[in-house]
Amino acid sequence: MSRINNKFSVGVHIMTALGDHHGEQVTSAHLTASVRAHESQVRSVLSKLVKAGLVMASRGRHGFSSLSRPANRISLLEIYRAVEAPPIFSIHEYPREKTCRTSCTHKEAMIELLADTQRAFEARLGQRMLSGMVAKARRYRYFSIENVRTGRAGSRAGDRDG
Repeated sequence: MSRINNKFSVGVHIMTALGDHHGEQVTSAHLTASVRAHESQVRSVLSKLVKAGLVMASRGRHGFSSLSRPANRISLLEIYRAVEAPPIFSIHEYPREKTCRTSCTHKEAMIELLADTQRAFEARLGQRMLSGMVAKARRYRYFSIENVRTGRAGSRAGDRDG
């Protein structure tokens, strides 16, 4: 069974956290606590975001990251491409069974479907801005990095707006 790739989700999570703390110097430790993924995965995705010019980062013991531009000027498509996420689905490999029409035509049909679906998906991501994700995060009233680190961030009654 193949492992599900979550680079895009992790990338959007990192970018949303940076957007939520725009103007602040966010450490990789804070990002790792927020994402709750292995620090090497967070560093790898963060590195790709820096390379794509979406994030500015300083290295070292007191290193930090921040968005390179406002969240309303960063599309989700830019993040998707930066983290080198795979296509939205994959096509299985198989030897063709010459006596089966499905086996002989399936791969070409799926390639066409994947191309159409990928184009539509990317077009939609190009229309959605990171600022929408940041706005959703900011609607959560009692968020803090410390609560994430200690496991106290949750959905207790009264914790959410509206």
